[in-house]
Amino acid sequence: MTKYLRSKKYRTKNIRKQNKKRKQAKTKTRRNIRRNNTKKNKLKRVAGGVIREITINQMETQFEQKEAIINYGSAPISTFNLVNCIAIGGIFKISERQGTFLTHESPTDYKELQNKLTNIKKTLDSNGATITSVVIFRINEPSKSVYANGLTTEDIINLMNTFSKMLFSLEPNMITYSCNISEFSCGKAIISPTQYSTSLIPIRLTGPVSTSSRSSFVQRAYSKPRETFKVNVLYNKTKEKIYECPICKGQTGTSAPNNPEDTSLFAHNYNCPNTGKIPIEN
Repeated sequence: MTKYLRSKKYRTKNIRKQNKKRKQAKTKTRRNIRRNNTKKNKLKRVAGGVIREITINQMETQFEQKEAIINYGSAPISTFNLVNCIAIGGIFKISERQGTFLTHESPTDYKELQNKLTNIKKTLDSNGATITSVVIFRINEPSKSVYANGLTTEDIINLMNTFSKMLFSLEPNMITYSCNISEFSCGKAIISPTQYSTSLIPIRLTGPVSTSSRSSFVQRAYSKPRETFKVNVLYNKTKEKIYECPICKGQTGTSAPNNPEDTSLFAHNYNCPNTGKIPIEN
C-alpha cells in the first residue's frame, strides 16, 4: 500500500512538471510570435508624423494623409483622398529583395513631408537598402491659392522635386492624378516594386461611419454650404491676409479672404468639422 501511494505521488509530481513545461513552452511561443509580429509591423513616430514598417507580400496596404509606409515585401501600397496633395514614394532593394515606400501630405505640410522622407532614407540606409526609383504623385491642375512665404502648390511641388533629387541622388519621376469634386472623386496613388500609377476613385471617409453621415459630410464639404465658422485672421510675410481654422489650424492662401464662399481654398485637415463651412472674420 505504501509503495502504491509513493508511486502515485511520483506520477502526480511528474505530471505537474510536464504540465509546467508545456505551459512555459506555450508562453515562449506566444512571446516569439508577438516579437516577430512587432518586427514585421513597426510603428515609428518621428518628426513629420507616423511611419509604419511592414513586410507584406500579397495584399495591398492602404493609408491616408499624414501617414507613411515602408513595405519590405513585394505587395503594393497605396494612399487615397489625394486632393491637391503631394505623395512621394520610391522603390528600393535589399540584397535580392525589393520593397517600396510611400508618403502623403498637404502642400502646406511640405516641411513635415521633408522630415518624413529624411527619416525614411535614414531607416532604409540603416537596413542596407539601395533606393532605385523615386516617384512624385502630384495633382494635374494644382490650386492657384498662395500659401505661407508666397508659395503656390506648383511652387511647393517644384520645391519637393528639388529636395527629393538632392536627398535620394535620383531624378524623380513625376506622375499626375486628377480630381473631380463635382463627382465626389479624387486621386489614388499606388506603388509596388514593379510598377506605379494613379487612378480616380470616390472620396472616402475613414472610420466606422454610417451612410447618412457619409452623405452629410460630402454635402457639407462640396455642395453650396450655408454654415459658417469664425476664423483666426493672420498675415503672411508680405503682409497679405490669410485665414486659419481655430480647430485644425489649417490655413488658406491669400485668395481665400477675397473669395470666402469658395471653400476649396481652405486647407483643412481631413475630417475637420469646419470643412466646407464659409469662413468669416470676427
